[in-house]
Amino acid sequence: AKSKVTAKPQVKKTTAKSKVTAKPQVKKTTAKSVSGLKQFKSYKSKANEKYMSKSQITHFKKILNDWKVELSTELSRTVSHMQTDVTTYADPNDRASQESEMALELRNRDRERKLIKKINETLKNIDEDEYGYCMGCGEEIGLNRLQARPTATLCIDCKTLQEIKEKQMAK
Repeated sequence: AKSKVTAKPQVKKTTAKSKVTAKPQVKKTTAKSVSGLKQFKSYKSKANEKYMSKSQITHFKKILNDWKVELSTELSRTVSHMQTDVTTYADPNDRASQESEMALELRNRDRERKLIKKINETLKNIDEDEYGYCMGCGEEIGLNRLQARPTATLCIDCKTLQEIKEKQMAK
């Protein structure tokens, strides 16, 4: 288990009979949401706009390309970090912690590598004018679903059915 080391809050001391106050710690937030899931810029559709119009396609293409660049950067960062961080610890517990951290990092990067592959397939679907339509039934996937998961290939009904079947097979 990895424990975090935090610095003690700085304490301001003033004259006697005054209160001692701790300096508040400021937590930095990243571009990701509170839940840890990736948030995408939402698309505002115009009145009477055709589904998968040129502007919608451009919007999703930009999201997918930006996401791909972000993931590729993370992959490169991890590789360079693993090459430079070759510290060998004498203590077996430290060594075990380092190895488990590296294993977790590699597992996460493998997921990201698979996601990049899925993004590339989605970009290929966009080029072939198949994006936004369900691979199962051919119906529109819907802007809200694509906004939440730009790489979605099934409409919500087909995806729900697939998950039910997977659940039944697992039993």
